[in-house]
Amino acid sequence: MDGKSVSGRATASVPVLIVGGSLVGLSTSVFLGRLGIEHMLVERHAGTSMHPRGRGNNVRTMEIFRTAGLEARIREAAAALAGNDGVLQVDTLAGSRRRWIIRDISAGTDVSRISSSNWCLCSQNDLEPVLLSRARRQGGDIRFGTEMLSFTQGREGVQARMRRRETGDTYTVNADFLVAADGPRSSIREFLGIDQSGPGDLFHNVSITFRSKKLKDYIGEKPFVVCYITDPIGEGALLPVDNEERWVIHVPWNPDSGESLEDFTDDRCVAHIRAAAGVPDVDVEITGKAPWHASSRVADSYAKGRVFLAGDSAHEMPPTGAFGSNTGIQDAHNLAWKLAAVLRGWAGRPLLDTYQQERRPTALATIARACLQAVEEQHPGFSPEEGRNNDPADIMTVALCYRYASNAVVGASPERSVVPETFELGGEPGSRAPHMWITREGVRISTLDLYERSFVVLSGPRGHAWRDAAERASGTLGVPVDAYLVGSGRDCDLVPEPDADWGKAHGTAEDGAVLVRPDGCVAWRAHAGMPHAERDLTNALRTVLCRD
Repeated sequence: MDGKSVSGRATASVPVLIVGGSLVGLSTSVFLGRLGIEHMLVERHAGTSMHPRGRGNNVRTMEIFRTAGLEARIREAAAALAGNDGVLQVDTLAGSRRRWIIRDISAGTDVSRISSSNWCLCSQNDLEPVLLSRARRQGGDIRFGTEMLSFTQGREGVQARMRRRETGDTYTVNADFLVAADGPRSSIREFLGIDQSGPGDLFHNVSITFRSKKLKDYIGEKPFVVCYITDPIGEGALLPVDNEERWVIHVPWNPDSGESLEDFTDDRCVAHIRAAAGVPDVDVEITGKAPWHASSRVADSYAKGRVFLAGDSAHEMPPTGAFGSNTGIQDAHNLAWKLAAVLRGWAGRPLLDTYQQERRPTALATIARACLQAVEEQHPGFSPEEGRNNDPADIMTVALCYRYASNAVVGASPERSVVPETFELGGEPGSRAPHMWITREGVRISTLDLYERSFVVLSGPRGHAWRDAAERASGTLGVPVDAYLVGSGRDCDLVPEPDADWGKAHGTAEDGAVLVRPDGCVAWRAHAGMPHAERDLTNALRTVLCRD
């Protein structure tokens, strides 16, 4: 990064500027850092989140964090909730009526057969420091306590004015691209004049953090992810923070009826929690309160010029199903490799247009599931009848099986639904590449671990021509492409487990191949060997990188 003084004002130049240092902004920093892209992140708050929220990290998000080398550290930070599962409903915790709305988040699926990872409950206040530490270790220029005052953009880049909040000092940052991860009330989106579509606000809650040592005595034998209390006096959603004495309860809030946050006094909150417990004298110490709004909105455009929206600035959805932050983190993952490809000259600028083509339809499909989930779980404050007879895909299918149809995929049908009705991961172009356990140089890994810093060509044991074609296509286009033969033969690079069928898993014959993008999406597939493998693979790469 360059720094210099111009007319007494500091300036800096960086390829990518990220505005917003919460989960999505920090994830963007991690992903760009992994790809070696210099960047700066600014966040107006002085540090990471202090409130335990946004804690459900789904299987796809954990796959991404695993590839980024963060899964073990995140699970360490989340150890207190490692055994929690399911969604419970009770009248009160001490009451007699209790039923499991969802007993098993994975719906009985053996996740190890379809993924290298699994769900993880890691609250935002625990996850963000992990991301921040890694982002800085990778060289990210992370600046908390800094706000962006204004920005302009032109054909050559973005120029932003910054202010250090503690000192009031201002300076200018010049960037090739700007990523707006500045939340649901995004000032960047507003400045760009990008409208939003959708129903808008759905319901409002106040999130109350508290301590209680005795509450755990009424939880039951199986620790839950969330418990919905239906008693009108204690209605709310209870979430354990450590299963011992730290808890959060979301209680309904009605600002449209004139109810203010000041109305939620400590005495009122204590009485509400005791009613939810069904224990009039249970110990309660209020430690914090924060309002939040469940909404359903999607930005009409995810980009304008050199500025890209990610996370809540691009979409809002109810918390049910834990889709919101996951969708944002996956936005960042999709965008990061595309920015890297353009900045390094691998790809044409139109590749960046595919960010919206892929992520906006995914957000719309995900919001539909999240809203239905809120109905099914009878989330306090939200119980519309519409949608009850609708039956979209289940949580696991939405989390893992969304599909892209864009200019960065060859062979995907734009007519198909974004999310299939049933769980499908078979190597189809536009889908997340299938997981298989393999051995590489004596080490057991997942095929998903191969996808991050380059394109990858996988072919079956009779696909030698594809490995050679990948090397030549890489040289022709100046794009990194790794190629592997999958099988048990002497020439194979990756050895699958005995009962695994690589061709069946990826929808090809033993001499077929798949081309996988750095984000783990299947970009192109050859069902079998082809007489002009080098030409066909080179053309597919050129198309995916929008170089035509």
